[in-house]
Amino acid sequence: MTRSELLDSWRREEAQPFIGWDFSYLDGRMIEEEPPWDYMARAAELMRHASSVVDLDTGGGERFLELHPHWPPKVVATEEYPPNLALATERLAPLGVQVLNVRITDDDPLPFADGEFDLVLNRHSAFNSAEVARVLAPGGVFLTQQVHGLWADDLHAAFGVTPQCPTPRRSATSRAYKPPASRSSICRTGRARCASPT
Repeated sequence: MTRSELLDSWRREEAQPFIGWDFSYLDGRMIEEEPPWDYMARAAELMRHASSVVDLDTGGGERFLELHPHWPPKVVATEEYPPNLALATERLAPLGVQVLNVRITDDDPLPFADGEFDLVLNRHSAFNSAEVARVLAPGGVFLTQQVHGLWADDLHAAFGVTPQCPTPRRSATSRAYKPPASRSSICRTGRARCASPT
């Protein structure tokens, strides 16, 4: 492939619509390592024991919608990116989900009452752990799946860029560093209990 053909190919890729988290146009062209546990199955199981859930940064609501048969009585989703917010609202609001425009970061507060949710879900988004702990009901659960900071280390190196997120420190002798596989984690407080991956 010539440089011109490669650039044309990248331009076509860049023109693909990006709303929600539907990457089906990449089917058969992308390989990713699956974690040793199933986020969706764990979320469905946890919802069986919850009376309220919030999905932080739901994207277009695609994944959360797959959990519809397991939703508890009170269901809230947040999203900030305007195209995703519109899509999530279109998909989820008719089913009774309160979809809110909320900025989710490591520092910003959440617009919810103390102890408002039995379950807080967060898949691949930032979160303020103190705020998650605050909005969890006593005995509530926080389930998150995150991607480690070096997931595209080879791509960053190829383009000569520095990641915009903090990554583990590595020495010159630890070039082969591989963080643990994606896993669930929880906010351990006196108010929350562990959401183990199995």
